[in-house]
Amino acid sequence: MTTLRSLAVATVLAALLGACATTDTFSYLQGQRWRKAELNTFDVTIIRVDDRDYIQRGDTPIRIDPGLRRIVVQGPPTAGFRFGEQRTLTLDVKPCTRYWLEAKKHNSLSQDFEPRVNYEEPIAGCGVAIARK
Repeated sequence: MTTLRSLAVATVLAALLGACATTDTFSYLQGQRWRKAELNTFDVTIIRVDDRDYIQRGDTPIRIDPGLRRIVVQGPPTAGFRFGEQRTLTLDVKPCTRYWLEAKKHNSLSQDFEPRVNYEEPIAGCGVAIARK
């Protein structure tokens, strides 16, 4: 009898959650490159997205809303420099997409770089209703 009651409660809760289903869309930014084969490309540190400051650590992606975004990244330092330079990348972020960013240098000794997208892929399950009624 207790199992039957638990099953009934679970069914009612699932129906209530189904009525509140959303299609939340978001995107991720990652400062580590997905592919590392191209010569003179380097990981970046994401410093700011629009007016919100970040310091991305490790491989934890930054969750952002889709739309036109102004992303400030810091490139790697070269010999003789403590910090890398900062550059701005304007990116029209698509919903439910993960972006891996990189710094492209003319050579490994250059402090100057171009920020760009290394790779992008869809986020599985993003934008899908969590339950159906």
